[in-house]
Amino acid sequence: MADAYVLNQYPTTYGQALSLLAEMLVSAGWTYQASGDGLAGYSSTGKVFTNTVSGAALSWSNPKAWARIRGPAGREFILQHNNDATARIKYAAVGGFTGGAPSATVTPSSTEERVLRGGGTDAAPTFSAWFTTLVLLGQSVFQGRANGSAPYGFWFGGLDANGGAKQAFLMLDPLEGAAPEDTDPVVIQVAHTNACLANTANMGRTAGSAGTWTVASGGAVEGCFGYMDVARSVWAYVQPMQWMWIPDGRSVTGGTSNHPILGATNGFINPFNNKYEAMPMLYARMQIGATANPGNKGWSTMQRWAGVPRFGFSDTFDGRKWIAHGHVWLPWDGVTQPRG
Repeated sequence: MADAYVLNQYPTTYGQALSLLAEMLVSAGWTYQASGDGLAGYSSTGKVFTNTVSGAALSWSNPKAWARIRGPAGREFILQHNNDATARIKYAAVGGFTGGAPSATVTPSSTEERVLRGGGTDAAPTFSAWFTTLVLLGQSVFQGRANGSAPYGFWFGGLDANGGAKQAFLMLDPLEGAAPEDTDPVVIQVAHTNACLANTANMGRTAGSAGTWTVASGGAVEGCFGYMDVARSVWAYVQPMQWMWIPDGRSVTGGTSNHPILGATNGFINPFNNKYEAMPMLYARMQIGATANPGNKGWSTMQRWAGVPRFGFSDTFDGRKWIAHGHVWLPWDGVTQPRG
């Protein structure tokens, strides 16, 4: 199928915003497997929604409305919101969400599910901040892309008007160079205010900092997560490795010997055309102290380091084939000038 996009969209309800993500995925070959409208409407086989009006039957905009979405490669997501700028998101790599007792307000379960946002139980879910309240004023712009061919990566995110707060970021990043034994060669990034920023809250956690390297997904935690063992039992934070200059052969000990490309005043610029470079990104867990399951996960196919952070979507790269978001470039449609 063709690649699908969310292009410069300004929803006015949280359900409408989440629907943009779901419908983008469907346009790229994903399918609704089940859904509930948060009131009494429920389908065990597909899409129950007919509108995005809050308080209406069969609406995406009711509290606890949810959808089970399945990708062409078999991966599944549960997308649910509570109509108060919060969300609960779950992921299953294989087998899908076929368990539990789903209903209009209760999501199905999977024996291998991983909670990416929110918590609680399916019957008594808890939700964590994912949107901003400017959505209700139509002042948040949303963008996204879903690849219509294997390996079916996607990204989706929002930004308040005029370069404001980031929100509602979700990305499935298929990897190049992953080990053949890796049974789920993807990394998932889920984020709110720190989407695509190389900081200690999201992509740039320091391995030696107490509590940051072993952080678990779920709740309001932001970061990049993936399986780090063959059996898919170790679901761990994986850090996107940053590029660094070591100009005179000295060891990496801090101070002036280190020259990170990220955060530098000028980023990483090509000397022939004075344009910013788009650097490839490696996901890995470093062997520091008692770090569990260290080593490489693989190379990103959905992101490239951009050097200095951008605080809006408006910058593009390589003929609008890439769009700026935080410290990274994300794939774009090659035509549209993004807003935000």
